[in-house]
Amino acid sequence: MKFKSLMMAGAVVAALGTTPAMAANYLPTGPQTNVSVSTVTGGGWSLCYSATMATPFGTSAATTLASCSGNSLMLAGRETGSSTLLVLAQALKVDALFNTGAANNNVFHNANGSDWFYADNWSWGFKTPGDSYTKLECDTSPPANPSMCLHTLSFTGGFSINGISGLNGSSAYEKLVFQFNGGGAVPEPATWAMMIGGFGAIGGAMRYRRRKTSVSFA
Repeated sequence: MKFKSLMMAGAVVAALGTTPAMAANYLPTGPQTNVSVSTVTGGGWSLCYSATMATPFGTSAATTLASCSGNSLMLAGRETGSSTLLVLAQALKVDALFNTGAANNNVFHNANGSDWFYADNWSWGFKTPGDSYTKLECDTSPPANPSMCLHTLSFTGGFSINGISGLNGSSAYEKLVFQFNGGGAVPEPATWAMMIGGFGAIGGAMRYRRRKTSVSFA
């Protein structure tokens, strides 16, 4: 009984001592322009994918972004090797990759101040809300306001960063994806249950020991 109580006490202490996951402190709303890479990485984000715009993204984000396991994603574009991102937007992964389909060019998914769009074997990107945008396999005449679009195709790269379009064969520009795993100091429900149960067991063991001591000295 004593050994079991000590084991549970150890588990509770371990749970209390667990270091929480890092939370990002750079969480912009809506598309942003001319942001330093150091602002992003210093704000809790880590790079999980990068390639020149000439590199085909592939037909499936699930496959191409397999190393991006964070629950939030940031899509960004820059001149190759630059320390400044020309444009970026971030959202929960489920929102950034929400399937808006390829059949209707007017369907977008608004999340965290950006209009996102995604479809396998079609395109992925974001635009400024309110802007007219023909997503097709990316708009061939993107608006001047912040936006970004990638072909999700296996045979060609591209396509646009803000108003710079037709980047199918360009190695002068890059596409980047950053990630972060949200976290905080509040334990998960299962951890709370273990802690409460552990404290109860410890309290019970202490009461049992006091009763046993009292009987021994009677």
